[in-house]
Amino acid sequence: MATQRPDSPCIARCTTAVGDNVCRGCGRSFAEISNWCFMDGTEREQVWQTLPQRMPLLEIAERLGVLLDLQVQDGLEWGVLRLDGRTLMLRLNAGQLALRLPDGRGLPIGLEQGLDGVLAQLSQYIALAN
Repeated sequence: MATQRPDSPCIARCTTAVGDNVCRGCGRSFAEISNWCFMDGTEREQVWQTLPQRMPLLEIAERLGVLLDLQVQDGLEWGVLRLDGRTLMLRLNAGQLALRLPDGRGLPIGLEQGLDGVLAQLSQYIALAN
């Protein structure tokens, strides 16, 4: 059974017009927004499926005062944050947040303490990496 969805994920809070690569409103990339009207149903559904993983990454980026970029590594989409001269790659999958280390391994980030706990863990990682 197909999922009934609105015509677009747009919530009229688009930030790609001001230079964001990922919209803080709907979570789509600039390319996805630009090409939405040319996508078929399967392509649109693939975008819809990525949005629940992107929105928490957008919230983390916003709280850190940085922008979110997206990058595919080994076939997986990662959120990219640039903070204090470091590039952090984060991925949320099945309720688990991981930080991609420079050697490609994933370091789990605990979600038990909520967003503040995630931000504290990322700050600790940056301090140790410097």
